[in-house]
Amino acid sequence: MFIRIKSSPNSPKRAVQIVKSVRNGKSVFKKIVRHVGTALDDDKLNELKNLAEFIKSKLEQETNPNLFSPESISEMAIQARKKKEDDKELNVNLKNLREEARVITGIHEVYGEIYKDLGFDKVINNPKRNPGANKNLFNIVMARIANPSSKRASVVQLEKDFGIKLSLEGVYKMMDKIDEKVIEKIEQNSYQSTKTILKEKLFYDCTTLYFESFSEDELKENRYSKDMKFNQPQVLLGLLSTSEGLPIGYQLFPGSKYEGHTLANAIEKIKEKYEVEDVVMVADSGLLNDENQAELKKTRWDIFLVRE
Repeated sequence: MFIRIKSSPNSPKRAVQIVKSVRNGKSVFKKIVRHVGTALDDDKLNELKNLAEFIKSKLEQETNPNLFSPESISEMAIQARKKKEDDKELNVNLKNLREEARVITGIHEVYGEIYKDLGFDKVINNPKRNPGANKNLFNIVMARIANPSSKRASVVQLEKDFGIKLSLEGVYKMMDKIDEKVIEKIEQNSYQSTKTILKEKLFYDCTTLYFESFSEDELKENRYSKDMKFNQPQVLLGLLSTSEGLPIGYQLFPGSKYEGHTLANAIEKIKEKYEVEDVVMVADSGLLNDENQAELKKTRWDIFLVRE
């Protein structure tokens, strides 16, 4: 429904009506729902339009109940109409409009503060001497939070959605600076920020990651693939996370490594790196084979065997 002002060419009278569109087959016509009144001057016309807003809201409420009262809805409509009437009218051809740029706010402002609180802005060695690398790392992380994608796609997204222009070559150079020491800092910072969470539960599991390649090396190897990519090299990823899904640490193994043989290595890493003492280990039969159960008993951890 909408409010219509109907006038005659040779008369000062203006009728205020509440009208709705009705379809009859392929035809659509306007049906007068309520004739509100006739005005001879602008003051009377405004009064009738305000009254029409209230009547329209009340009629709509009868068929489509709303959280707001008819009075509130009509008042909002009246205020919106007044604002529209006060604004200067612009003659714009909508066909000539085109998007020049798009800026999204929120990700950098909110997650950026968390990023700094975690100390990630200082993980690259000599941060003052490497401002470009720190800038690239920060923005790539923000892009990954907004929409996980490749580095190339992240660079495109940052410019398109956030108005931030990065050099793809600079991003690749930044990745060269993330060596084992930097990864160690990142893991330690993550651990320190989640130290209280680690008192609850830790989860460890493995998965394979394959490459769009057919060349093997000392790390990328062909073996049984969970993705059914048996002719493409893969690596085995062991991931340690909290019960909330927050990653704490990870380790890469050659693609031919059996996941059941990674647990002993993970246990040593957990004990040495995170100073964890009381752990309840819940795993499937692949990880909790006889050899691993014997290793777990040496640590005096509680064990729950889940058979698939």
